[in-house]
Amino acid sequence: MFNEFGRHEAAFDQWVKGDFPGAKAETVEYLRHLSDPQDDARPREGTLWPHQWDSLLRIIYAYEIERDALAQPNGLLLNVVTGGGKTAIIAAAMAWLRLAHDVKQFVLLCPNLIVRDRLEEDFQDGKVFADRGLIPPDAPFRADDFALSTLGSDRPRGWANLLGSSVVLGNIHQFYATNASGQANLAALMNGPEFVVFNDEAHNTPAPEWDETLEKMRPKTLLRIDTTATPDRADNQAPGSKMIYEYLIGDALADRLVKSPVVYQPNISTVELTYTDARTGETRGVEEIDWAEVDRLGISATRWVTDAKPMQQQMGIALRRLEEQERRAKGRYQPILFVVAVCKLDAEKAAKTLERRFGVKTLLVTEDSSDEERRKATQIRSARRAGEPYKAVVSVLMLREGWDVPEVGVILLLRKFSSKVYGQQVVGRGLRRVRLSSVKSDEQQICAAVDHPKLEHQWLWSIFGGKIRTDVGLDDEFDELEDLPEPPPRQELTQPENVIDLPEPSGELEGEFEIAVAAQSAAPLKNWREVLEGIAYPTQTVEITGQTITDVESRELTDGGWMMRESHDAPYTAMSHIDVEAEKIADGVQQELLAMAERLLAEAGHSSQFKGRIYEILLRHVRTKFLDGASLRLAQQHHLEAAQRTLSKVEESVGGVPGLVEGMVKYGDQ
Repeated sequence: MFNEFGRHEAAFDQWVKGDFPGAKAETVEYLRHLSDPQDDARPREGTLWPHQWDSLLRIIYAYEIERDALAQPNGLLLNVVTGGGKTAIIAAAMAWLRLAHDVKQFVLLCPNLIVRDRLEEDFQDGKVFADRGLIPPDAPFRADDFALSTLGSDRPRGWANLLGSSVVLGNIHQFYATNASGQANLAALMNGPEFVVFNDEAHNTPAPEWDETLEKMRPKTLLRIDTTATPDRADNQAPGSKMIYEYLIGDALADRLVKSPVVYQPNISTVELTYTDARTGETRGVEEIDWAEVDRLGISATRWVTDAKPMQQQMGIALRRLEEQERRAKGRYQPILFVVAVCKLDAEKAAKTLERRFGVKTLLVTEDSSDEERRKATQIRSARRAGEPYKAVVSVLMLREGWDVPEVGVILLLRKFSSKVYGQQVVGRGLRRVRLSSVKSDEQQICAAVDHPKLEHQWLWSIFGGKIRTDVGLDDEFDELEDLPEPPPRQELTQPENVIDLPEPSGELEGEFEIAVAAQSAAPLKNWREVLEGIAYPTQTVEITGQTITDVESRELTDGGWMMRESHDAPYTAMSHIDVEAEKIADGVQQELLAMAERLLAEAGHSSQFKGRIYEILLRHVRTKFLDGASLRLAQQHHLEAAQRTLSKVEESVGGVPGLVEGMVKYGDQ
């Protein structure tokens, strides 16, 4: 996403050095309250961090000096790394707007309950204003005058409460016109005073109803400020606001505001495979092959971390990292292992393995978790104070943005990410520093990420750049003081006058261009039932029952980018079998078939409105081919296990026949 502020940087710099000419007198007074008495171009210690101060100054400049060029019509966007303190920026902007522009109401939007709960904790009773000293002593209001109304919580609700609140906090869905409560909340808001909208985690914004809701709020919206750590989405969409500030991972590392990521991957020499008869469940043979030859097997990436043996080996590596983190913590806090799975079945299996095999107290959070269980995930620290600390949390992408637990010291990836947004959000859960009185501000902190090479996450780690370091002994142990050099210097725009505006396309093209013709959908197969029935699958399924790990390779994010080292610290783990109930496997198969139906439709160019039809067809297909005609709930367990292991082959086979999915869509109800 393009930084719109670059062309204004030189004028902005002169504006700051010139004591903010053109700004309102109340604005200048507020900035003097926050600024260092010895240097009014910098923040006073104990208020804002330097990058938060820079964010606030750019908001003010955009709103009061370059309003038409930047702040209108869709507002401003701040791209601030996870752990960069976006909440304090929001609070400082609220205090300024109330002092200088007499804004009495602020609407704080968020995408989910976890983000909402975190914001509620920060703004309840004016906590964030008081903690950062954001309100001048002579201001005509106090921190607790920012009365908070949280929609959907157990606190009083209704029009009167909403209209009487200074800060209205809610999930964006609670203002959707497609539900009765959303209509009522929106009507109450639009019948009140003008307000400023803070759109937190704004990367979620490109959705029709979200955009529609923001548009309906526009007549009463004085200013919209978006905040996010990942503005560019996997679908190439971005919020409609103009980005005016970037504070990225490299900047935060240079300022020692976040932990340094360290990535651990096992080096594998051989793999043991066990073959099972899909019809009888009888084990037919074992094969050991060289790691370099495994690609020919076509085993799905996730299987390399979800089959029992490799999962336990990855957990062994992760728990060794957790032990290291506990030694660094020195009893001041309990480091947490955060495990990310691809589906509920894998998450439940991972949680069971940690609890039963390794004896690690584990909290499982899935879409079926109760509000109480989700609340526990945000209150890890209080659980330790109660004498029952969790050492691990397992999630299925339920804990992304908004789940801010600084104690997360190790992240174990049991899924493959294809989305740049989700990948960065998950890694971001481990970037927030532990901030306690007993932890020095310059103390080096790291986040260890355990990642299997078959997940092919090089793109994720390469976001930060890469460099290889050699000649490191296998028996070296990781030392955060020796192995993490000084962070890189911050990159600054030194010649803003060279920033140019790209002209808008004129609509006329000159010269000759090769026009790419969009691929045409295959003709729908009218005999799709016959074709689908003719697809054959192997009579044997394969399970990864062994990996010989020679060592574990780690890469540290340093001033030279990602640098590589090796350590011989993959622990020997005596494997044990973790039983998974047939009902849980059936649930997993059902969920994967639903997801598969959606993916196949997207690849064939159809909308998800046909998802139910494709799911029913796939379910009948799986019952016929793998379950001996039985339903998911009545099938034998070894049949369910065979189906689960072969689902990737089902998707490959069905999607690989031109016109098959199109035929299901067009002729499926005939």
